[in-house]
Amino acid sequence: MNQIAATYIKGIKDNFMNKSALFWVIAWPAIWLLLAVFVFLRGVPPEYAALAKGQSTISMVTFSIMVCGMTSLPANISEDRQRGLFQKLKTMPVQPWKEATGKILAVLTFGVASAVIILVVGVLLGAKFNITPAGILKSLGFLFLGILSSAGVGLIIGSLIRNIQGAIMTGVGIAVVTSAISGVFFQYSMLPPVLQKFAQVWPMSAANSVIIKYLIGDIGYNPLSALNISMTIVISLLFFTAGVILYTVYCWRSE
Repeated sequence: MNQIAATYIKGIKDNFMNKSALFWVIAWPAIWLLLAVFVFLRGVPPEYAALAKGQSTISMVTFSIMVCGMTSLPANISEDRQRGLFQKLKTMPVQPWKEATGKILAVLTFGVASAVIILVVGVLLGAKFNITPAGILKSLGFLFLGILSSAGVGLIIGSLIRNIQGAIMTGVGIAVVTSAISGVFFQYSMLPPVLQKFAQVWPMSAANSVIIKYLIGDIGYNPLSALNISMTIVISLLFFTAGVILYTVYCWRSE
């Protein structure tokens, strides 16, 4: 537990002191939420405005979690590789799974903190949700799947790209592009058919659709079908598993 705690504390300090991470994980989603409320949703009828703001808030919470896993995690890994930290750890009685657990938990904490901030901003702007205890619990479960998949992508990026800025910008690029083409930034109904299919299988957008379905209402398709839920779970676990394997191989065994 001491190994996990030490890595966790280091990760928390690295994340909250990283200006790039603070901008992309917290400031950028908040700015986009403001744009959505004051520009994109201006034509929404008043009776639907609060729920529309709620949907935009949920999407930005999802994006915040996504970009956190895809940028903060690879940035931390790349920085540790450049410092030669893994070489030092290999000479100590440190177990890779404990080090990885502490790093992932730190990013998770950072992501949750950013999500809370975005949620507060959305509520202050007038966002409302159809809240039920069951809906909240199920939404948290699918948000956890989104966290796993984004962390998996982050582990893959950090394992394959050594340069810190290269890892950050790769993560930002993947998060922004996939969000734009999978219905996180825009309404699902606005996407062409081929991108609607992609939105249903890309785990972060699929999890986002499920959460919107539980807390807002209709999303444009049924994300709760057995097939869609199964794909979301399987693909999320595949991303995370692939990330852990690559992290172990490239950052611990081959350094």
